[in-house]
Amino acid sequence: MSLQFDLFSDYSCELGEGPFWDSKKSRLHWVDIIGEKIISQNLDGSNIHALEVDGNPGCVVLSDDGTMVAGVDNQISSFDGGGNLLKVLADTKEGSGLRFNDGKCDPTGRFWVGSMDRKEKNKLGSLYSWNSVEGLVNREQGVTVSNGMGWSPDNSLFYYIDSPTREVSVYDFDLSTGSINNKRRFISFTEEDGFPDGMTIDNDGRLWIAFWGGSKIMCVNPDSKAIEELVSFPVSKITSCAFGGEKMDRLFITSAKVQVNEEDEPMAGKTFVVSPGVKGQPSFNLKLI
Repeated sequence: MSLQFDLFSDYSCELGEGPFWDSKKSRLHWVDIIGEKIISQNLDGSNIHALEVDGNPGCVVLSDDGTMVAGVDNQISSFDGGGNLLKVLADTKEGSGLRFNDGKCDPTGRFWVGSMDRKEKNKLGSLYSWNSVEGLVNREQGVTVSNGMGWSPDNSLFYYIDSPTREVSVYDFDLSTGSINNKRRFISFTEEDGFPDGMTIDNDGRLWIAFWGGSKIMCVNPDSKAIEELVSFPVSKITSCAFGGEKMDRLFITSAKVQVNEEDEPMAGKTFVVSPGVKGQPSFNLKLI
C-alpha cells in the first residue's frame, strides 16, 4: 500500500533534518544543517520562524521548560528564542572533521546524538547520550554517518542507523542506565533503496525509515521485517520523519535539495506530512534537572 503525502511547509532547506514535535504548542521544529538554521511552524501552517545559529545544527529538541537545545558542530547547546547561544552543555572535542548529526531524547529525557565524518568516508564518529546527571557518555564508536534512532514501545530495544552500512542495527536497551548491548543486524537494504537516514517508531513498534537517494519512507514490521507501508515522494533525498499532530497520528517528513537539480525536483528541501492511519511515539523532551 502506498500512502499519499501533502506539503506541510514550503520553506526550502538545503539539508532539512531532525523533525521534533512540540505537543504543548502544536508546533514542528526541524533544522537546516547546511543553512545553519532551526525552523519551526505551527500545525496549521502559520507562524513560521527560521532562527540562524552559529554552526551546523544536526538536530533540535526542547527541554521540559521549553528551552531549545541542539547538537551544533561538536557541542550540545541551549538557545534562546532568537537563536542566541545560552549555554554549552557538552562538547565532544572531536575536532572540525566531525559534526553532530541526528539525535533525539529517550523517554527518561536523555539526549542521544551521534557524530559523523564530514567527508562521510571514515569510521570516526560516535553515538553519545547526555543528561545533566550522567554527563556525556560515549555509547558506540566506529560510526561513519550516525543517523536515525528509536526505541521499541516497551523500551527494551534500541534501533540505530549508520547510513553507509545500508542497515538498521538493534541493541538490547536498559532505560534506567541508558546502556545498549548485544548489537545485531535488524534489516539490510539494497543500493536501489538508497541509504537509510532518519527514522521514527509507531505505537505498534513499526519502524518508519527515510531513504536518502531513495525518494521514500518505508514502514517495517519489527517481527516479520516485512515492508508494510510505502510513501513515495517527488524528491530523491528524504532525510527524516517524526510523528506529531493533535492525536500523534500525522507523520512529518523532511528532505534536502543539496546536490539536486531543482528544475527536476522543485519540491526538494521542503517538509511533507502524511496521515498513516497509526499513532506514533512522541518527541520526548530533554530533562535538564
